[in-house]
Amino acid sequence: MDRRSNRAPQLAVLVSTLLWGTLWIPVRRLHEAGSGGAAVTTLGFLLPLALLLPAALARGRRTRAGLRELRFAGFWLALGIALYVEGLVRGQIARVILLFYLTPVWGTLLARIVLREPITGRRLATIALGFSGMLAIFGIGAGIPVPRSAADGMGLAAGFAWAIALLGFQRGRSRPLFDRVFVQFVFLAPIFFAVTLLPGDANTARAAVQPDARAAAWLLAFALLWMLPVIALTVYAARYVDPGRFAILLMFEIVVGLATAALLTDEPFGARELAGAILVMGAIAVEIGAVRPQSRNLRSSSPAALPASPPSSSSSRRPA
Repeated sequence: MDRRSNRAPQLAVLVSTLLWGTLWIPVRRLHEAGSGGAAVTTLGFLLPLALLLPAALARGRRTRAGLRELRFAGFWLALGIALYVEGLVRGQIARVILLFYLTPVWGTLLARIVLREPITGRRLATIALGFSGMLAIFGIGAGIPVPRSAADGMGLAAGFAWAIALLGFQRGRSRPLFDRVFVQFVFLAPIFFAVTLLPGDANTARAAVQPDARAAAWLLAFALLWMLPVIALTVYAARYVDPGRFAILLMFEIVVGLATAALLTDEPFGARELAGAILVMGAIAVEIGAVRPQSRNLRSSSPAALPASPPSSSSSRRPA
């Protein structure tokens, strides 16, 4: 893919950050609406699955082949999303988002080890700008963020799971977009509900479900206006953008998340947060502005070193 055509996947990543960065809004509204919190959020992951299921059944063997080939990446991305969503419920929005964004480090290192992508000076500068922004937001005196609660741990673990998933999606990059979206919703509901059972902080997994019109509206918004579009945009872009660059572009979510949290909650967004946001946006600008010849792209890179799926996956690579 040449540089011009590669702009569409990069734009898809940036658009997805608007949804990822505001995902905390419907998630928290569901928990505040007397709706049973985790149970209804789990239902929010099941609704897109129900919408996609008729098409999946109609596609028959192609859907089954896609599930076999993509289950490694699908599991890890679903785990990352589940940990991230639950972390946003239990913890401070800014901390969970920023801990999640250790993802560029994991993504760049995994791309180097598995895909043998070079770690260039530009990439190092991009990561340095991004993490300088994070430290500015936290305050230099606060040091490097480390997990201090279950929510912090979820944010950190979500970033690592996400990086593994993005790498795994390179193996299934030939699969249609439908397969790469459908596999997420196959895993998301059960994994998310399991995550809600983890102890610590404000665990609401066992709250009783109380039907509520406001909660129903937020449920539909969460399922159809946030989750379905954001996953489609994310997995579409992951087909074309290498894991390190993808994670760096996704860092714009930090700005969106912190800004919306400052406007709609009591979380601060002062000079320190503004300086951090500028540094993060600078990291994105450096990455997008990269001009370098590519001897190979993600379509042609060898999947031989990617995490192995069970043997049955090799027989499932049929044209979609």
